[in-house]
Amino acid sequence: MEQKIDLERWPRKESYDFFKSFADPFVGIQVDVDITSLVLACRKRDWSIHHALLYITLKVANSYNPMRLRRKGDGVVLHETVDMGCSVLREDGETFTFAYYRWEPGETVDQFITRTAEVTRRAAQGMPLDPRPDRTNLIYGTTLPWVTFTTFKHPKKNNDDSIPRTVFGRFYERDGRFLLPFNLEVDHALMDGLHLAKFFELVQLEAKAF
Repeated sequence: MEQKIDLERWPRKESYDFFKSFADPFVGIQVDVDITSLVLACRKRDWSIHHALLYITLKVANSYNPMRLRRKGDGVVLHETVDMGCSVLREDGETFTFAYYRWEPGETVDQFITRTAEVTRRAAQGMPLDPRPDRTNLIYGTTLPWVTFTTFKHPKKNNDDSIPRTVFGRFYERDGRFLLPFNLEVDHALMDGLHLAKFFELVQLEAKAF
């Protein structure tokens, strides 16, 4: 389900009108998120760190309205829920496909990780690449567990796509803490730096609560 935003009453209308016609209206930042508590909890419970990060990302995105806004036609809609479409390395170790992780409100971390790990397993076995271009209630995700990066650029076809993009890098240890490079790009017609900062603040709180 989606709710149409009344643009004439929307406080962001000026920014929306200004940025919506840009060839590439996306802006992004990369933050090193402290995932020490998350890593220790996953190691203790034999949970997948990757799927725990997916859980946090989706939980925050579904609790924070700006992450569920999308441009649609000449307007803006607010999706009731958003899911994650994330790249998965196939078992051949050379090619990737997309897996889709549904957000289930009320699901525990353990239930989410168990369910989505099976989604990943099936995708890795050779699921065809399906970009699902008609879906907008998604967040696009990528994982780069081989490299600790400081920046990332996402490919885009055109400016009709307002779906946020996330990337998890290889986490590293510093001063006894585990830090994760986390990149986020969003449509500037829908979100500003203030919203990016708030999203990461919420992500950090969830990661420390593990």
